[in-house]
Amino acid sequence: MCGRFILQGSWADIHEMYNLIRPEDRQRNVPARYNIAPTQSVLYVGEPNGERRLMEGRWWLVPHWAKELQNRYPMFNARSEEAHNKPSFRDAYKTGRCLIPADGYYEWTTSKADGKKDPHLLHLPDFEPFAFAGLSAYNPFLDLYSCTILTAPAVDEIRAIHPRMPVILKPSVFDAWLSAGTSVDEASSLLSEHRDSELISYQVDRAVGSSRASGCQLMEPADTHPKTLF
Repeated sequence: MCGRFILQGSWADIHEMYNLIRPEDRQRNVPARYNIAPTQSVLYVGEPNGERRLMEGRWWLVPHWAKELQNRYPMFNARSEEAHNKPSFRDAYKTGRCLIPADGYYEWTTSKADGKKDPHLLHLPDFEPFAFAGLSAYNPFLDLYSCTILTAPAVDEIRAIHPRMPVILKPSVFDAWLSAGTSVDEASSLLSEHRDSELISYQVDRAVGSSRASGCQLMEPADTHPKTLF
């Protein structure tokens, strides 16, 4: 799963990475965020009506047919193996595929010392910005844009921390993933083009467990030696 992530890249980085060309996108800017949590507003890149745009929506997908918000079932992640068949995600998989900018995400393990949860920050080397594979939707009843992050069984390098992982797509497949001309089956095959095996991690302070916690100090290692995942 992926329940918290960070976005600290500059606007220039985001603009270049996603080939955003609309004048209004060039003029935007965003503050760094170090503990983005479900139901909060996030940025995502989509191609509604065939035009690539930077959009903003709730990180907790609300299907286009829902008449009210619900928090009973977690909708901030979608299992990539079954999302294309699930009523809540099926239409978004066909027409709302998106990319969600990030620089890292948090995952938790259980401490053998006290049984409490220890957070780990996972990121690419040098905190290279990346994109989660996502799905998005617009709900006309609530006038609400929203999105979710696709997950998959973890690669060997991540499994020691968590059995699942958010899918971090390679830039080479961004265009195909977003394109309305890409079929569901073709899009599903693109999910194997991921960068999750490149991730490194280190343990951070438990303060990140509170969604109210913020600030760059949340990224500081709990020890002084970041390690490669095994």
